[in-house]
Amino acid sequence: MSNLLEHRVSLVDELLKQQGSLGTAVMRFSDWHEEQAGVPSQERFYKKLMPMGKPGVGHQFAFEVNLDQCTGCKACVVACHSLNGLDEEESWRDVGMLVGTRMQPYVQTVTTACHHCVDPACANGCPVLAYEKDDVTGIVRHLDDQCIGCSYCVMKCPYDVPKWNSKKGIVRKCDMCSQRLAVGEAPACVQACPSEAIAIRIVDQGGMGKVRMLPTAFDSSYTQPTTSYVSDRVVPQGARDFGDAKLRLEDAHWPLAWMLVLTQMAMGLFGVGLLLPVAGGMEWGNRLAVGVLGIGIGLSVLHLGQPMRAWRCFLGLRKSWLSREIVVFGGFLMVGLLAAVFPGGWTTGAAALVGVVGVFCSVMVYADTRRVLWNLGSTAWSFFGTGLLLGCAGGAAVMGWMGPSLLAIHLGFAATVVRTGLFVRDRLRLRGALMDEGHENHRSARKMVELKGGVVRARAVLFGVSTLLGLMGMVNAGGLAAWWATGSVLSTVMAQVLERHLFFVAVESPRMVSNSWREMH
Repeated sequence: MSNLLEHRVSLVDELLKQQGSLGTAVMRFSDWHEEQAGVPSQERFYKKLMPMGKPGVGHQFAFEVNLDQCTGCKACVVACHSLNGLDEEESWRDVGMLVGTRMQPYVQTVTTACHHCVDPACANGCPVLAYEKDDVTGIVRHLDDQCIGCSYCVMKCPYDVPKWNSKKGIVRKCDMCSQRLAVGEAPACVQACPSEAIAIRIVDQGGMGKVRMLPTAFDSSYTQPTTSYVSDRVVPQGARDFGDAKLRLEDAHWPLAWMLVLTQMAMGLFGVGLLLPVAGGMEWGNRLAVGVLGIGIGLSVLHLGQPMRAWRCFLGLRKSWLSREIVVFGGFLMVGLLAAVFPGGWTTGAAALVGVVGVFCSVMVYADTRRVLWNLGSTAWSFFGTGLLLGCAGGAAVMGWMGPSLLAIHLGFAATVVRTGLFVRDRLRLRGALMDEGHENHRSARKMVELKGGVVRARAVLFGVSTLLGLMGMVNAGGLAAWWATGSVLSTVMAQVLERHLFFVAVESPRMVSNSWREMH
């Protein structure tokens, strides 16, 4: 009897043990989810679009776009916007269209975002080092908390990648969803594309920059972009951006327009100040110079989205012309103050020299963007010509208030010659570019005439007014030479500010493709 009881007890225990090891449906479901916890839920849909591991030395992640698969549905744009929490009008990925010619018909939608270049122009131009390129993945990240909102990276990037966010006062850009890549998940655009047109690949950095990505793209040797566009069809070399049919004005940057004119005027005044007598002329000329310099630098701060962070501008001194310009103009203001307090040949000469260096940095800030209208020769002629013009005109006005003098007449005559030379040159260049459809600045000339014709005419009127007032000052009409000369200076400043306005709005900004539907409608 006892043996039978022991057998029954052991049998019950065995059954209970088996039941515990089998588990319930809930337990099995929980165990399965624990096993799958490290695997993204959508991985089965995009696994083949992702690399198997991390890049090695000399390699990096890059986008690959299959043009034959892209339908232009903009699912990638929507996914990027929603999964990255972008603002209402903010977009880090654009979809445009390439079209062929009458002899080579061709239509192709193109999706584009940051190309995570091997040598990113945005990072090279940033004055506060608000960009970093990851050593392992090659991803170019924008550091939002470091950005001062100067928008220089927008000018430097030849693909229109950094996007200005007016709400935050900074720029932002695609980072290839690096937080998702870190855990093996695909970027939002890769996950969302219904036709699997976007993939992430590992590329050799040494092989980048040898071939232009698309016929409409900027020369790849500049920044060495890593995105590759593949297609079984041959893209015609004559293909163009569909959005090119419409002229588009760029940002006016009014604070920068005023800053450029006034800092150049200060340089010219200190230079001309060396010709003025120390007692009276040089003293007041230096005071005027440091005054307009201070106003110009003060106005430039209004251009920044985050001015309280601007103290960090020296960090990019090694590679950013904008950083150099800011630092040199800071020194220019200090040396200028010294020359205003202690007028003399040495102090005035030192201020003029630092001013020349500062204006040269201004020239390089724009020439370094590789935009055609802002080429080195044309920009240098315009900037230093403005400095010489306003220096002579301002010096004539200063000497006019000291009383009639031969020096005031000579400076007024010099201002008239320089003013006429600059105006005639600009008119001839505008006419030449407008008449020649193959001219590199033809579209910029069309913008000036068709979209900013009123500004062009106003500048011509101001040229006539400033020249007439300058001539009346030279002949001392009505004994009011000082007043005529002062009026000539003011009208000349306004004319040059309008010229800088055209300088900014009429430039052709290189980009991959237009956001065609948004810009055409």
